[in-house]
Amino acid sequence: MSADAGGIVHKSLRALVGVAAGCCVGVSVAAADSEADPGDSLAVSACELRTLVLTAFPAEADAVLSHTTLDPNPVVVANRRHFYLGTLGGKKVIVAMTGIGLVNATTATQTAFDRFTCPSGIAVGAVIFSGVAGGAGRVSLGDVAVPARWTLDDGATFRPVDPGMLAAAQSLAVTLSSVNTLGNPMCLCKNVPVVRLNDLGRVPQLFVGGDGSSSDNNNGTAFPCVPNAGDVFGCQPCSAPDRSLLYTGNFFKDTPAWLFKGLIGNLRPFPLENPAFDAVDQESATAQVVADAHGTPFLAIRGMSDGPNDPLRLPGFPFQFFFYKQLAAENAARVVAAFLQNWVGI
Repeated sequence: MSADAGGIVHKSLRALVGVAAGCCVGVSVAAADSEADPGDSLAVSACELRTLVLTAFPAEADAVLSHTTLDPNPVVVANRRHFYLGTLGGKKVIVAMTGIGLVNATTATQTAFDRFTCPSGIAVGAVIFSGVAGGAGRVSLGDVAVPARWTLDDGATFRPVDPGMLAAAQSLAVTLSSVNTLGNPMCLCKNVPVVRLNDLGRVPQLFVGGDGSSSDNNNGTAFPCVPNAGDVFGCQPCSAPDRSLLYTGNFFKDTPAWLFKGLIGNLRPFPLENPAFDAVDQESATAQVVADAHGTPFLAIRGMSDGPNDPLRLPGFPFQFFFYKQLAAENAARVVAAFLQNWVGI
């Protein structure tokens, strides 16, 4: 092999290494190869890493979107799911509403990883789940929990969250709200007046560490959203830039199976808050399974919508949930925004 041919092969190998190492960190081959000649034409388009911020139902999504500045063309649709591109806490994000329950959370998270890959120009670099949860033990209504690990089998096994993200959360100082508001329960328009309901009479706290648990009563089926059914059961965020009264989400696709297998499960009482867990929800742990399978950092941030120290002494779930979901969702979103502002990750 001649010296010239050897140099070409050497340069080609270094270019291939640059493609493998650089496509998902936003660098081109020329940037990876400091010896590249000015005339080299081979380059790789940048791959922008964004944080995927997941929520389950409209009130949670609207709380996150209220802190998000959307891109000029923010909507991406994949597998009938809508993703919103923007900036939150100074970081580029992809905001999505998964739908309620384990199956919906799994499907939506996997859809995001399938759609956002380096060849598309945007890839998922981290996953955060923001939403509400039931709490007991050391957490109370309005507090926010950031568990260090999550379980899908009631504590038999656990998956730890990303240690770097957890450490960043431990350094946060966030002022949480004690004022519960009505929110946008009918979801008939994007902007509604703020209607104050009550004050907790104390300042909610942020708890980082401890355990979280996810489960649902849907017997392996996807919980169907209901078109135009408000800020819990609806199919789109109330403030979605592409909100449409005609959007039906997974209603027609998943309602038959849910009626046959899932409805009976939902007639049973939902498990009471367990003092062993700082947060009990229906999505976080299964979204983490998908993130872990892709080697992607994961963190869940959950505001307490039902739990101890209710000044009105309402019964537990679902009564507290429907009354306090707005406060819990907004406090969780506040922590997400503060976290992204301070995190030195992607």
